[in-house]
Amino acid sequence: MIVHALYGLKSSGAAWRAHLANTLQQLGYKSCLADPDVWFRPATKDNGYQYYEYVLVYVDDLLVLSHQGEKTMKALEDFYRLKDGFARPNRYLGAEVKEWTFSNDSTKKYWALSSAQYIKEAIKNMEAHLKTRDRKLYPVHQPMHTEYAPELDITPLLNAEETNFYQSQVSILRWMVELGRLDLYVYVAFLSSYLCQPRQGHLEAIYYLYGYLKAHDRSTMVFDSNYIDWKDEDFPSYDWTDFYQVTNDELPPNAPAPRGMPVQINAFVDASHARNKVTRR
Repeated sequence: MIVHALYGLKSSGAAWRAHLANTLQQLGYKSCLADPDVWFRPATKDNGYQYYEYVLVYVDDLLVLSHQGEKTMKALEDFYRLKDGFARPNRYLGAEVKEWTFSNDSTKKYWALSSAQYIKEAIKNMEAHLKTRDRKLYPVHQPMHTEYAPELDITPLLNAEETNFYQSQVSILRWMVELGRLDLYVYVAFLSSYLCQPRQGHLEAIYYLYGYLKAHDRSTMVFDSNYIDWKDEDFPSYDWTDFYQVTNDELPPNAPAPRGMPVQINAFVDASHARNKVTRR
């Protein structure tokens, strides 16, 4: 008889995922084709309103989205021992999950996501790192210096240790973006282009970005369910048929039937022509 913990083996992650997937399938959930770790199943409220229940899986952290989420969690308790039981979420994957109200309507509540605590810990670690180099982290009010162009940086290349540190910081910053700090997205994308051979100037840009975070460490992304009533007269009308032929939206043939309220996507576009001085993109 073999007595050995599965945890830590090379195949442990795959074995656990397969086991959990089998459990969710037994509960009627189906894996999303766009993201296999998003599971959903049809549900209906008492008033006949049809929607989808979701289970978001990140290894062994589960977030259930449903009007009766406790039913799914209680069903999972029949298969697993849940650490500390289950409750309404307050943290998930390093982010704070909380309810939010707007001052003009305090009766309606919204879900919100904040990376403030994660960012404070990252700043604390960065300041400890800089202290070993007899440096301090000074707050600034923009993510990157307006005159800095990473693609033109010709400062010395970082050594192996510094390169590893640079790569780890880019990973941390990427996760901040995932947790809702969209104001960092473009600048982190710039610096992510130099993971193989970062230079001293790129590392200085990381320090500068942390200075911005020190000055703006609190940010909350609110999932607003309100609809914006856009007026057609607010937008000039142009004839783009010379550039874009008339086409129909192609929908995946295996897409699930829509349920719940339709999602309104409001896109605000800005562009910087030839921002990259090397590629002219």
